[in-house]
Amino acid sequence: MKTRMSMFWAVGIIYLVAAEGANAVELRQPRAIQHEPFVPTSTPRASTSNDHGVRDAFQLRDTVSDDAAGPAELQSEVAEKADPLTSPTTEAMAKPQTKLLTPLGKRVRSVLDEYYVNPLNTRDDNAWDVLHWSIAYGVDANVSVGHPRGDQVAAIGWLCCNYPSAGKQIIELHNGRWDLSIAPGRQGHDAQFLAMLAQSRVARDYMIRVAHQEHTVEDLIEFEKRTCRSGQESTFKLISLAYYEGTDAKWKNYRGELWSVDRLLAEELKAPIGRYTSTCGGIHRLYAIDQAVKYRRRDGLPMTALYRQAEQKTKQYQRRAFSLQNGDGSFSTAWLDEAEQQGDATRRLTTSGHILEWLAASLDEDQLDDPRFERAVAYVAQLLERRSHYDWYPGALGHALHALSIYEQRTAGTEAGERSTRIAQQAPSRGY
Repeated sequence: MKTRMSMFWAVGIIYLVAAEGANAVELRQPRAIQHEPFVPTSTPRASTSNDHGVRDAFQLRDTVSDDAAGPAELQSEVAEKADPLTSPTTEAMAKPQTKLLTPLGKRVRSVLDEYYVNPLNTRDDNAWDVLHWSIAYGVDANVSVGHPRGDQVAAIGWLCCNYPSAGKQIIELHNGRWDLSIAPGRQGHDAQFLAMLAQSRVARDYMIRVAHQEHTVEDLIEFEKRTCRSGQESTFKLISLAYYEGTDAKWKNYRGELWSVDRLLAEELKAPIGRYTSTCGGIHRLYAIDQAVKYRRRDGLPMTALYRQAEQKTKQYQRRAFSLQNGDGSFSTAWLDEAEQQGDATRRLTTSGHILEWLAASLDEDQLDDPRFERAVAYVAQLLERRSHYDWYPGALGHALHALSIYEQRTAGTEAGERSTRIAQQAPSRGY
């Protein structure tokens, strides 16, 4: 596959940052050591944990750690992704794949597989690109090291070790403080990295490296909690903190202000949905609002007026999306503002892919075989399969592939590790 368009990033070892000038957040030590302000040393102190050594940098567990601070429902045990150069667990392969036997299911599976075996690479694709690739395939995502035919390792593991991708890293260290700035080749939104980890169901005790120090996702969670600010986009903080902390979570930011998942949701509900007033037409915001409702149900907590409002807003915009759908199954290239069908392939993939991603995640089970929705799935699949060697914009590609992945997961019951296992079994000599 031709090298895809990239927003170039820098190579190195993982650093997490979000500078606020004099108010920058001091990091605490990794959980495996001591909870104290993070002070880097010239000689890195090794973690005492037996679970997060250097060789485990590319091991991803599709589970949330057993943490008393989170809801009991998060303490479930799922699958484990093995070292990326070996085959992951095959337990999921025993599950029936009846939906994949349908023409649409087969088509979706074929498209996902075709792109999967042609991953991004760390020479040409920056960290923002790799992050979007990871959104698409979760813990299954691989990245080729050094060049397109380089050894493949787990993409999320690569990001969490802060190894450079096209000269860029998501996390940097400035004066002993984490910096997760929004910048080309890094994050495009506050908490976008953590939101990707949440959507991939990465364990909260999974290792993150910062200047040769071993931290965990737990530290990144605390960082995002403490950097909450009014007036900023809270979309990705809502996705990640509702998942990891539960919808009843409350905390204080670095200014001592009281925050909660409810407050994040309330702010997102008040924020605009539109092509000129919000990123990607407000689709990410709608995705986050729906996820908060789903996590509320997961937590077994009362559906208060706030969550009922969120649910109603989701239904309202679902109806609008379908009302603006084009005859070929695509969605409006003007997002949810008005009916429109124009632009090049990238524009059409960007809008239809994002909207399909949100609908695939938010529609009720009995709506997944709605002919309108299935036409949209078929449209995105067709657009991708006809241009499998096209130089897609990585963000558009990542969200479109994620849309198809969600469809596959919800209709066929696919599990983390299943794709990499199946493809390795089909073509062991290729090392996938």
